Amino acid sequence: MKTLKFFIPFMLIFTLHGCIIDSTPDYPEVDACFTVSGSTHYINEPVYFINCSQDAVSYEWNFGDGFSSNQRNPSHTYTQTGTYQVTMTAYGYDTYETFTDAVTVSGSTDLAILVMYAGTEDPVSNCEVQLYSDYTDWENLTNPVSDIITTGTNGSVVFQGLEPVEYYVDAYRGVSDTSYYSNFLQPEEYFRTGILEENKINFFKVYVELLYNTGKRASGRKNAVVKKIELSSKEEYARIIKAFEEKK
Repeated sequence: MKTLKFFIPFMLIFTLHGCIIDSTPDYPEVDACFTVSGSTHYINEPVYFINCSQDAVSYEWNFGDGFSSNQRNPSHTYTQTGTYQVTMTAYGYDTYETFTDAVTVSGSTDLAILVMYAGTEDPVSNCEVQLYSDYTDWENLTNPVSDIITTGTNGSVVFQGLEPVEYYVDAYRGVSDTSYYSNFLQPEEYFRTGILEENKINFFKVYVELLYNTGKRASGRKNAVVKKIELSSKEEYARIIKAFEEKK
């Protein structure tokens, strides 16, 4: 018993002494890093940051344009062209590290078109949309200045990297050998955009109606048609698409 009584206090002292020495946990050092998705970035489009830090518990981002974030994997939209120094500080329990990388943001003039049936806000899917630089080429379907982009289920297409000039929009969805939806047989101002604003997304609505093989589309060339084009906004564009999705 005496030996036992002596041993226990000794062990307690040793244990307490050990706790005092090792009271601070040995946390690993933080390794901060991030990458940027994509190699080309444009104003008014989100840039996505992928955090690859190790042993961190919180983050502080500075995007180089006066904006910041505390998210782990944030996105940020720049409104001016330029090269920005993006800094991310990763914090651990008792250490931190800062990582910096440059992001170059370029200007892009884009044209977003939402194709709808005339008299409705119902988007037209599988509609071929193409751009021309003048009325003659538009009428004769010659010298297009863009590839054909086909609308998806929400009726929208986006042409990117355009010159800030005026475009004539041709839209077509075939129905049969003798009929199709298009924007033909309308006043000229109903199918041209006007001069696009540089370095931004320009939103337009295009209305198409059912036509038969006359004029522009009756000579063996591919069928196509736009009834009217109207300037839109990002908010209206999104509202129409959302309303259509909710109706499905």
